[in-house]
Amino acid sequence: MQFLMEQQSEPLELVVTGEAEYWLDALKRTVGPQWLRIRVVRDGDALLVAVQTSRVDAVVVDDQAYGVDSPELLIRKIRRVRPVMPVILVSDRSDRQSLEDAMRLAVFTVLARPVGFEMLLRQIHGIMLRLAKELYPWENSL
Repeated sequence: MQFLMEQQSEPLELVVTGEAEYWLDALKRTVGPQWLRIRVVRDGDALLVAVQTSRVDAVVVDDQAYGVDSPELLIRKIRRVRPVMPVILVSDRSDRQSLEDAMRLAVFTVLARPVGFEMLLRQIHGIMLRLAKELYPWENSL
């Protein structure tokens, strides 16, 4: 985390829809506004517009959120615009086929419902580390 604190000049821009919204205040207090900026959108269409029109570093897609009829289709649309953007998928589907589908879509992780604060925090930290490695590949301390 020390490396992230030294290198990161802009906070991680995270767009969230669905169940993860319940943890936003705790995330903001725990991580802090200098490292994480969170925007809540009302549905899948608004999430896609945010990805297309603004700086977004990662997204949380909830397959039960309003307006997300097909999370796979939404993630494919995100991939067309931002092929390597980290996507956290929140789902109550944990069968083998669903997880294989998520892997084919190259999601960063699948979180099972109900989403716990610690697990969400760990995944966001993992995204921060991954992005730092991509931005600063010469740094070995990660």
